[in-house]
Amino acid sequence: MAGLTLYGGLGSIEQDTNSSTIDGDKDESTFAATYAAGGFTVGYQWSEQDLGTNTAVQEYTNEGYGITFNVNDDLSIGYNHYESDQDAATDVTTKADSFQIAYTMGGASIRLYEGDVDNGSYQTTAAYDRSATVISVSLAF
Repeated sequence: MAGLTLYGGLGSIEQDTNSSTIDGDKDESTFAATYAAGGFTVGYQWSEQDLGTNTAVQEYTNEGYGITFNVNDDLSIGYNHYESDQDAATDVTTKADSFQIAYTMGGASIRLYEGDVDNGSYQTTAAYDRSATVISVSLAF
């Protein structure tokens, strides 16, 4: 199918199970797909990391997607969403959303980024929620 790209990966790190906190190897897996048609590109990714522990944080499950649209050769717009679930004594989900727009004309670029993170560092207090707006201008000679 034209425009479709699939990705995947698996990994394992052997750990010494003689420790009272280790009960297996570290295992990671990730799968992703992107599809591009016309000016649109859509992507999705899922991943999981098992830390091989039996105490504290044991596993992370992550999921993200994004969409971009090239309006023309000079203007592009994008949106991304990401969630990461931490499996521990208290399960916490970190979420991030962002919106981007970029305009380029010749050697000049103007970019805007707006982003929000909830439960950063897997902490549920409001002090770990963040928002940012970034505007950048660059000139190339």
